[in-house]
Order: sequence, then C-alpha cells, then structure tokens
Amino acid sequence: MARLSALFIRISHDSGVGTEYHGERGIRIFMEKLNGIDLVCIAVDSMTEEDFCGSIFTQYSDAAVRFDSSKDMINKLENLYDEWGFPEAAEKPRSFMLRRPVSEGGAVVDDPKKRLVNMAREVKPRDVSGDKGRLATFHVLTEMRQHSSWQGKAVWVEKEEKIEFFSVLDLLFFIDDALKTA
Repeated sequence: MARLSALFIRISHDSGVGTEYHGERGIRIFMEKLNGIDLVCIAVDSMTEEDFCGSIFTQYSDAAVRFDSSKDMINKLENLYDEWGFPEAAEKPRSFMLRRPVSEGGAVVDDPKKRLVNMAREVKPRDVSGDKGRLATFHVLTEMRQHSSWQGKAVWVEKEEKIEFFSVLDLLFFIDDALKTA
C-alpha cells in the first residue's frame, strides 16, 4: 500500500491537481475553509503494520466514537453522515418495504437534508481542535459524497499538511503516509 500511496501522491502533485496553500497565511486560509458544519476530528491512537485505530470527535457530541480499523472508521463516518443527512449521499439504499402515510398510522420521517442544520441550531457546536490522538490528529471536512465515495479537505494537524481528497482512498493514503512518517 505504501508504494501505491507514494505513486499516487507523486502523480497528483506532478499533475497539479488540488490547491496549494503555502506558509502560515496559507495554513490559516486552508483552516478557515475547513470550518464547516460537518467537520470531524480523527484522532489516531495506535497503529500496526497494516492498520490504525483511534477515535472520531464531532462538533455536536462530547463523546468520542471509537474505531478499531480504517474500515471501521469509514463505516462509522458513513453512518454518521447518513444520520446527519449531510453531506447528502448521491446513492440511496433501496428497500422493498412499503411506507404507509402518516394518516394511516405510518411513521413520521424527518427531512434528512435538514437534520444536521437543525442540530447545529439547537446545539452550540464545540471546537474539535482540542481533541488530539496519541500518534496523529486529522481534521476532515467531507464536502460531497458522490460516485460512491467522499470528496473534501483534510489537515494533518501536527505537521500542518493538507490535501483536497477526491475519494476515500485518497484520504486513507494521506492518513497512512502521515502515520508512517510520524
């Protein structure tokens, strides 16, 4: 994975993909762009040769969400985004169950597009910048979920390295490379 990761990073930098932010001012501009409603903190506490584990912190809960592997992290973040209804998934899960209208005793379903917006109004978002992992800390802002993947921005807090990722794999390569150099 490291060889493939290095190859991907080299190609993406050589081709000019993404936006470069240089120096202290550049980091500040990038961090301001990371200030979003669905900003999460990924705190990595330990790693093995193959994988890592840690916690996910959100702006809307003091409780950490533990993950035991990168796959578990992705699943928990995906479930969190589905729970929030943001960023909206391009693909929806299908069901063969019939939904009865409320007038016939069916359940009231809230508008998933407004769940996170309503939560942000009701609960004062907390600052996740104080949450840290033992090995590394990443702030991730997922802006879209298209093509069965995620797109957004991420910052490795300790080294102030940043990327714009175009897939979950890009994000995993970034985290993996950071952990190998930490």
